[in-house]
This record gives sequence, C-alpha cells and structure tokens, in this order.
Amino acid sequence: MKNQFGPNQAAVDQLLERLERVDHHQALFLASFGANDPFRDRARRELREAARTARRERQLKAAQEEVTRWVNTWFSGGIELSGYTRDITPAQAVVRAAPLVLDAVGALLMRDVISTDDLELLTGPWQELVNGSDVTT
Repeated sequence: MKNQFGPNQAAVDQLLERLERVDHHQALFLASFGANDPFRDRARRELREAARTARRERQLKAAQEEVTRWVNTWFSGGIELSGYTRDITPAQAVVRAAPLVLDAVGALLMRDVISTDDLELLTGPWQELVNGSDVTT
C-alpha cells in the first residue's frame, strides 16, 4: 500500500485489513458500545484538533473514506431474500458500528499526537473486538 496515512501507516493498514473480515456479529458487538458518549465526543473533538494542528486532515479524511467504503460494501452485497429485495439487517449493524470504527482508525492515525487516554477511549471497542476471545471471528 502507498503511504497515505502518515507516520502511523502500518497501524491504520492493519485495522483496515482486519476490518474486511468483520462479520455481522462483530458489527453488532461494536454497535453495542455507546457511540454518543460525552467523553467520546470530547475525545473526537481533540482528535480533529490534533489532525488540524499536525496538518494531517487529508490523511484522516482518507482513512475515514476507507471506513465509508467498507460500510457501503455491506449495502451492495446483502443476502438475497426474494426477487430484487435484500436483507439489509447486517448492513444496519455496520452503520451503527461505523462511528466506533471511525474513532479507532482516526485515533490510530493520530496516536503519536493524541493523549493516551483519548487513544484508549477511541480504540477501546475495536481492541476488544480484535483481542476478545468471546467475539465471533
């Protein structure tokens, strides 16, 4: 892969590679974490400010676009029910999981300039998915 994510390219690439293997149950697991949490909202603001200060807004946007692409693939390949209709329930779980994935990819991209607390908060659900033994892999 080309270096489009700055100094933390390897960490972002690793997340994006693992993201391709997230299934419906794992998306539901991620979605179970509260995306609308005041502490998470504060950390997101700090992340955006760090990207602006470090002049990595372009890299952050590129990483976020990869997550958007991943979400969109769930809508284009759902399980066919009959005729032209598709079951989009798995895709809806992915949409609910997307804010947590966006948090993780952004925090990994900016991990060298954000606080350890913000890094842990924003990557926590993703790390539980990756390292958790009771989450379907």
